[in-house]
Amino acid sequence: MESTGEGRSETAVATEILEFLRGYAGQRLDSRRMDERRSLPPSLVSDFAAAGLFGLQVPAQYQGLELPHRETLRVVTQLGAIDANLMVLAGVHNTLGTPPVTHFAPERVKKEVLPEVAQGRRLITSAISEPGMGSHVNAITAHAAKRPDGSYVLNGDKQWISLGADAGYVNVFARLHDERGKPIGITGFLVDTATPGFDRGPEVLTLGLKAVPQNRLTFNDLHVAADSLLGAEGEGLAAAKAAFMLGRVTLAAGGLGAMMRATELAHRFARRREVATGLLAENGRIQQILADSAAATQAVETLVQHIGTGLDEDGAVADELLFTAKILGCELMWQVVDSCVQLMGARGYVDTNVVGQFFRDYRLFRIFEGSTEAVTVYLGTTILNKPGKFTALLDELAEPGVRELGAEVVELATATATTNDQQRHVLANAVGNMACWTVLAAVTAAAADGGQMRAYSAAWCERQLRERLRDARSGVAVDLPTSDFLAEHIAGYGASIGDVEQRTLGEQNGMDQLLLRG
Repeated sequence: MESTGEGRSETAVATEILEFLRGYAGQRLDSRRMDERRSLPPSLVSDFAAAGLFGLQVPAQYQGLELPHRETLRVVTQLGAIDANLMVLAGVHNTLGTPPVTHFAPERVKKEVLPEVAQGRRLITSAISEPGMGSHVNAITAHAAKRPDGSYVLNGDKQWISLGADAGYVNVFARLHDERGKPIGITGFLVDTATPGFDRGPEVLTLGLKAVPQNRLTFNDLHVAADSLLGAEGEGLAAAKAAFMLGRVTLAAGGLGAMMRATELAHRFARRREVATGLLAENGRIQQILADSAAATQAVETLVQHIGTGLDEDGAVADELLFTAKILGCELMWQVVDSCVQLMGARGYVDTNVVGQFFRDYRLFRIFEGSTEAVTVYLGTTILNKPGKFTALLDELAEPGVRELGAEVVELATATATTNDQQRHVLANAVGNMACWTVLAAVTAAAADGGQMRAYSAAWCERQLRERLRDARSGVAVDLPTSDFLAEHIAGYGASIGDVEQRTLGEQNGMDQLLLRG
């Protein structure tokens, strides 16, 4: 697919991609086979490349489609409705992979690399997480040393890297030291995976998302050219944050597709399933479940659209909006998928009925780009430290009614006393969660006049916020047992269940020792 310079609107280009994906799903795709084989079909990458799916936002001058965020998120939602593996494949490449190069690489590197990745000739990803840390970027231990000629040498390990073994380029973030060993700070490097010293580790055998590899990567004295920096020395956090934050709304957009597809299937089942009282769809409790699912889906859709529009118009949106997309976008997605599995009964638990595989595949979204708990506590902590910043956001974002509820969140947060670190973490989690619901209530309230479902969704979000405020008024402090007590208690489980470690020989993944080179 060519760039948008042929007179077609950006919306028309995105719509063409949606039509391609729908046709591909119906005629070429076999999600079950991908899941069983733990791999993508050999032709899929080239097919997606021909459709433009690897250069969604790459500038046209580098052979990309240069789509705006709102249209890109439409494509991500469509991918999410079809198969989580496809959504993650395109999402990682377009969100974690290309933006650091587009926005932070030198022009010579852009001209060389971006056409390759935009046309799908090589895949690209980012390597941030490590065996001892996840999304806590400041805990990075991989290190780089600057050489007298201006080049760099990388050493260290990365873990849980999507597309890690299949990518042609990896954006690596490491701690940099100058020629005298003086620390400079976290720095981003664009690494060609064909470089000596780049070692692909084993694929992690995940619960779901089996067709997109998650790998360990190791760098052994890997040499990187001087012009392969992503931004200035010591300023790699800017590139890493840009990738992470865009990744969070991308997860919400992909999860939105899963919410729509799962609810569609559950509703289809309910309208055809006869029970003792008649059609399942006419059961009041089932109607309530479907209504809640539709309200949650509408809320996430409204938030994703709001963020996409904000990114296109202003170039940035408040971090609180992106955190809300990650936290509630993924949590509500999981609730909807889980509810649909339950509503469909035995058919929901059958892996070939779509929602069963969704249940496994999309579970990771609550962990990707920072687990819900970690991100919520972080958000809550920032609000506790700087409540005025959140208040200013609500003044800009919220209708008067929601603004008052948000003010109560801040008041409860600042008035609640804590006596230890554990209670502060519990308080921060409660504050972060209420802040997300305040943001979601504000965004949906602003769009409530867009139709009956938008109005219902806005009322539903406000009700969720009020329920959490009511619970918080009764107190968020928890008298937790000590970590030593918990450790001793849980260690005692062994007396009840015994030693059940499985020590039999499992599947052989490596070459026989007799066949290895001496």
